[in-house]
Amino acid sequence: MKLPRIRNNSALCILAALLLLVACGKKLPSGVLPPEQLEAILYDYHLAQSMISELPASERYTKDLYFDYVYAKHGVSAAQVDSSLVYYARYPKELSAVYLKLADRVEGSLKRVEQEDLLTILRTPKAVEGDSADLWYDSPLVQMSPSSISRHFATEVPYDTNFKSNDRLAWSGKVLFIHPDVDSLHRYLHLSLTVKYANDSLTAVDTMLYTTGAFHLAIADTTGYKLRSVSSHAYYKGTDGSDHLLIYDTHLMRYRHVAPADSVASDTLRTATTPTEAVAADTSKTKTRKASKRAEKAKLKQP
Repeated sequence: MKLPRIRNNSALCILAALLLLVACGKKLPSGVLPPEQLEAILYDYHLAQSMISELPASERYTKDLYFDYVYAKHGVSAAQVDSSLVYYARYPKELSAVYLKLADRVEGSLKRVEQEDLLTILRTPKAVEGDSADLWYDSPLVQMSPSSISRHFATEVPYDTNFKSNDRLAWSGKVLFIHPDVDSLHRYLHLSLTVKYANDSLTAVDTMLYTTGAFHLAIADTTGYKLRSVSSHAYYKGTDGSDHLLIYDTHLMRYRHVAPADSVASDTLRTATTPTEAVAADTSKTKTRKASKRAEKAKLKQP
């Protein structure tokens, strides 16, 4: 009677071991990435491929920078990703599951892109009336990092009824460095505001930030030329991939110069400023005096 009991106990042990193996999942060989991590890497990799396809031919040489950024972001090497794909190719069901999740993620991202495109359309520059107006139409919050993809930020407001001669323009905002303890000598944010005129001349101001704080850049137009566009630009140089910053509470203010109410009258009564104007003014006065004398003589001749 003991022998069957031993067999039953052995069967229970084997069943428990099988359940334990199923619960723990398949043990991956050293260097092979788990499915969830591989899915995240492939998502960013295909996103980088899409961005590279949009680059002009003259900039295609930078494609390796995009892939390097993906590997650095996930802390892996290209060899690890390749060996993992080779491993999962031997298990079609697991590889298929990875790509099905990847497809769902891409579909969700496309929906978010469509919503973002709609917001972008709503944020396009519009004519703003009034003596003072905020022309900033881009995102109120910008995140930057030292990577080649997100270290530049620029926005431009093209000419329309937003601008007139003698307008004063000011770009302001706040900057938060995510890791304030980093050596500020090796990290900086360069900000610039540029005004382009109809005659292709430029006026620009810039500043550098090394620590968390606020910025204010202003240009007062004194040229009298018609404005063609106003653009702002930011360039961030950080120490490593985790050294991010935020630009927020951003405004691009336009302050309109309003002439005093008596400016027309003062212009009419202004004194001559050129020799030609002086001669014309003297001639007019002489003619006026002669006309007055003729009128007086005519009165004296009347009976």
